[in-house]
Amino acid sequence: MFKLLLLIALSVLGVVYTIFFKPEGVCRKSRLAGCEVVLASPYARPFGVPLEYVGALWFAGVVPAYYLGVGAAWAYLGLAGVAALVALEAKLRAFCLYCTVAHVLGAAASLILLLL
Repeated sequence: MFKLLLLIALSVLGVVYTIFFKPEGVCRKSRLAGCEVVLASPYARPFGVPLEYVGALWFAGVVPAYYLGVGAAWAYLGLAGVAALVALEAKLRAFCLYCTVAHVLGAAASLILLLL
């Protein structure tokens, strides 16, 4: 029961973070450079859609995926997405604090989803 509550909390936190916290605001408070590079790259808007919206959709689907019995597939999709996005940051040689927080939330939600 604790894992499920934690999963729900991470999912809600992920949606709130990706929708209501804007990358520019989070990155401006960071002393680390690289947010501008990542957010200005062509990878930040696949098909014209900001990645934070894609992340919000993934977080919103975590709990329904669990209840529909496709939690493992959803978790692997999340982990693959995190790995791909971190690889893109490495390719750009840039570090984005906003992105990293979203990656940690996504990876944690994915791992808990796999443990349920």
